[in-house]
Amino acid sequence: MRILMLTDYFPPHSGGGVEVVVDQLSRGMVDRGHHVSVLTLRTRGGERREERCNLRITRVPAVDLTGIVGVQFAVSVLAIPALISQLRSFKPDLIHVHNLFFRNSEAAALVARFSSTPMLLTLHLGDMGGGPSAVKALTALYEKTVGRCIVRAADQITGVSEAVASHAGTLGANPASVQVIPNGVDTAVFSPAESVPEIPTVLAVGRLVPNKGMDTLVKSVPEVLSKVPEARFVIAGDGPMNSSLRKLATSLGVEDSVEFLGHRSDVPDLLRAASVFTRPSTLEGMPLTVLEAMATGLPVVATPVGGTPELITDGQNGYLTPVGDSQTLARAIVDILSDRERAAAMGQRNLTKVRDEYTWERVVDRTETLYCEMVGGRVDG
Repeated sequence: MRILMLTDYFPPHSGGGVEVVVDQLSRGMVDRGHHVSVLTLRTRGGERREERCNLRITRVPAVDLTGIVGVQFAVSVLAIPALISQLRSFKPDLIHVHNLFFRNSEAAALVARFSSTPMLLTLHLGDMGGGPSAVKALTALYEKTVGRCIVRAADQITGVSEAVASHAGTLGANPASVQVIPNGVDTAVFSPAESVPEIPTVLAVGRLVPNKGMDTLVKSVPEVLSKVPEARFVIAGDGPMNSSLRKLATSLGVEDSVEFLGHRSDVPDLLRAASVFTRPSTLEGMPLTVLEAMATGLPVVATPVGGTPELITDGQNGYLTPVGDSQTLARAIVDILSDRERAAAMGQRNLTKVRDEYTWERVVDRTETLYCEMVGGRVDG
């Protein structure tokens, strides 16, 4: 089968979940004998064109405006011509479009009117109502206009969680065409530490943008330290809120207990050095970092947004705390740091859950089955 993947972000770009999902799916399909062509934007370097085995990667010149607008956003005037070129040269059996808010997704919706190639749309985010007010308003306008056009252009739709799949219905999707295929995690890369960290360590990983809730985490630090004074907080990631978060830590007098690492490529090691993982987001789809923390055997403290409640059961394998509630977040962190036996039990439940339900092999299996259904058994000749 010949599969064309469309995404605005792909390695070496890192910082979000979509590029990881597309990379894992693409390599998984190639391993099964399929031909995959990835059309993406060139936002963080990488060769304009790469080809290895049955995987082709084309990076279209683009301008990354994330640092200016405060949310992940890139533009390219070449998206549509590049897609038309791919359809003519690669001749895909199926187009797999990732994320409603990408320029390549918009290009696919336009070109779909003139193409008979089946189109699968994967939604990576659900209701954006928990975001900042300006983002919420712009998102609602986009979804009612461009978003609906992209949804209508798709033959089938998948959501990375039940919450995301449900949101597809509000965009006009036919429920019969929507199903859930969750994200996965590489359990060979993300695995438990051999010993418990000596210093109680709270870890957060993610882009430093408003919807990740890192300000709520920093605000929780003083209360945690009042109960567990030896605790340290580690925040891995970069973004437009870097400076404001550092200033917040200083204003609260906790700058010596909070370490801002910036972008890191050693996240598995950081997870193994942590005692608890936290994700106080205002919105999510199916957070890969939560799955990665679970695969490392860590208890998780997160907010009940998007697909997170499908991963974390409050009091069982972690805690779910209200969005923006730094005090409840602090109490949950203290509870875990103060009881190693409870923390270990939570971490073990997470490890079991991931290995049983969220491996990439299972994700590739389900996606391949859907591909075959969509193309009616047609394969590359």
